[in-house]
Amino acid sequence: DFTYRQKYGLRDFRGGGRASGRETAGRVAAGAVARAFLAQENILVQAWTQEAAGIACTRWNPEEIEANPMRAPDQAAAAEMQKAIEALRAEGNSAGGIIGARISGVPAGLGEPVFDKFEALLGQAVLSIGAVKGIEFGAGFACARMTGAECNDPIRVSGSTFSFGENHAGGTLGGISTGAEIRFRAAVKPVPSIRTVQKTVNLRGEETEISTAGRHDVCLCPRIVPVVEAMAALVTADLLLRNRAARI
Repeated sequence: DFTYRQKYGLRDFRGGGRASGRETAGRVAAGAVARAFLAQENILVQAWTQEAAGIACTRWNPEEIEANPMRAPDQAAAAEMQKAIEALRAEGNSAGGIIGARISGVPAGLGEPVFDKFEALLGQAVLSIGAVKGIEFGAGFACARMTGAECNDPIRVSGSTFSFGENHAGGTLGGISTGAEIRFRAAVKPVPSIRTVQKTVNLRGEETEISTAGRHDVCLCPRIVPVVEAMAALVTADLLLRNRAARI
């Protein structure tokens, strides 16, 4: 509300404006078309809730992602997430989390040097989603604590296929896909609309308190999963077509 009022001089209190998660419906629709196109190329885009309310998945079973409300690949962790979220709901509070994602089957060579690197475009697309506050690829920020020998992915060959060790790079080098699985994680902030009383200012610029009533999600992670998939699919489809067009 504050930044939109500062920019546009108005506050849309109805909650259905450009800052609302409702705007992502169009993204998901477009992403469905992109995913269908990518499926013809044997490219799979998949996202999931890796962590929510401080509880992280410790198992990886992709078949469980759509089998629980948290969209987590670990049913046991999903149950604990739900318990923590319900406790926060009772308190009038909210929680953030981490979305994991992978794009498999991507051929080597997608992405452009400098400004249109694969991860740069993915970063822009995913960070454009409301509530997403950060993104990392491959080992991400953990690379800062590694040596070069630890971080580098040894390249091996089997016939005509190359593999890249632990894939710390996350499937790209120099902003161009290597053919390895593209992996990234996105940080999701807690929902700001909570019943817990907090300090704010009113439209007259006076300090006051606020407690947000109404129906609001406690954790956005399960809702953001399909949006992340959609944006990743759109970027991948664009780069695939761009790569083909350059060779016409």
